[in-house]
Amino acid sequence: MTPAPRRTLLAVMACCSLLSLAGCASPPLRLYTLGVPSDANIGEPHLSSRAATIAISRVILPDYLDSQDIITRQGEEILRSARARWATRLSLGVTDLLTNVLSNKRPSELITDQPLADVATMRVQIDISRFDVDTNGVATLDATWAVLPRDPNLPLTRERTHLVATGDVGSAAEVASLMRGLVIRLAERVNATIPPAH
Repeated sequence: MTPAPRRTLLAVMACCSLLSLAGCASPPLRLYTLGVPSDANIGEPHLSSRAATIAISRVILPDYLDSQDIITRQGEEILRSARARWATRLSLGVTDLLTNVLSNKRPSELITDQPLADVATMRVQIDISRFDVDTNGVATLDATWAVLPRDPNLPLTRERTHLVATGDVGSAAEVASLMRGLVIRLAERVNATIPPAH
């Protein structure tokens, strides 16, 4: 091999080595949850054998959102974070947070998103049709829900809401915090429509 091609080959190998080292030094993938609300002021629950049971169905989200990708929207473009992901599918995280908020607000009732041994007193189904955070820091959540009582003679409750919040979105943690706030507000709206158990 002549000196010129040998120098070119060595230069290419050196560049590849530097790129490999740069890849090793890149920041690690960070995992986020929507979190659970503070329960510092919640006493230990004591459920009676007659406690009402409220089953929370898994929240329905648009397909493009229901993944582990943390995304923001820029116009019609969806931007996925390269360095951060949800710890679980977003629909599971939203369902978990909603269930926890409702449980804290209704400590005398058994509120769960897990399978029950018997038929629930009521069932709550939530459909989120829009849950966007844009690159300007505006978050929007549109949802409809139904509260279905076990007793077919009782009325069915149907509601919907449109929620907007603004905040910083410079990091995945800030995006997660903004989304968490909207889910908590949604839980409060849902809670206000759940009738007293009979």
